[in-house]
Amino acid sequence: MKKPTKPTKSARSTLSSGQLTHKSTGPQVLKSSDLAPSPSSTAPGILSADIVKGKGGVEAVVVRVAPHYLIVITGGAKPTVSMACTHHGFVAEAFELNGQLEQVINHVRQRFPKLRVD
Repeated sequence: MKKPTKPTKSARSTLSSGQLTHKSTGPQVLKSSDLAPSPSSTAPGILSADIVKGKGGVEAVVVRVAPHYLIVITGGAKPTVSMACTHHGFVAEAFELNGQLEQVINHVRQRFPKLRVD
């Protein structure tokens, strides 16, 4: 299983005084604190929402939900969605109909009908 993409520490270090700087050539992270001026504007249960930017624009969105849950959406030619809990999770390609992500969604919908959203 591919490991979910996470912002690197070097990318985080490019943030200065709540602004995105252009000191590195690698991915840069725009943190939720840069998008929302106060912690009270972050939805309850969402710890952070980071945007990883590269030369071509947004490379990924990383959402931390509660202390142990992470959702990562990557872009590019073959976008992926990753969901993880502490040390385990899954990654599914999200670029074609009836592809990996749709198959995972259908499996969850069949196995847990109370969780369905239509």
